Amino acid sequence: LTLLREAAKDGDWLCLKNLHLVVSWVPQLEKELSALEPHPDFRLWLTTEQHAAFPPIMLQQSLKVTFEAPPGMQKNLSRSFESSLSAEIVESGSPQRAQLLLVIAWFHAVLQERRSFLPQGWTKFYEFSPSDLRTAIDICDSAGGVAKGQPDWAAIHGLLSLA
Repeated sequence: LTLLREAAKDGDWLCLKNLHLVVSWVPQLEKELSALEPHPDFRLWLTTEQHAAFPPIMLQQSLKVTFEAPPGMQKNLSRSFESSLSAEIVESGSPQRAQLLLVIAWFHAVLQERRSFLPQGWTKFYEFSPSDLRTAIDICDSAGGVAKGQPDWAAIHGLLSLA
């Protein structure tokens, strides 16, 4: 809150990230914002994922910008490779590892694309964000044998089925 007060006073920009992780603190932020007399150049950026307990008043008083996955499998797959799978990551292992990374990226793209068809085939929403993609890659890299070119498919299946 001290940073908020200083930024408001000096006309700086401030970004508070991942407010969905501290929903219980947001009403305190709300009170602080209503008490501020900010500099005309002050800007406050808040990032959050959807959360049922997020105060609706904060949403109503804000200018909202959303980031959605691009439509289409090809664009989703390209986005996965651009954001999480750089050439160095893909080329830094065996051909089997590169194939496994492609399968994970493809699965990520399928889940991103299927969000728009939720009522037509899936019984619930499956979130698989870029951080989940990165975690799946890390899990597969740490699974026995992936670095040596002989993935332990039973271990990988077991790890990802429990994720």
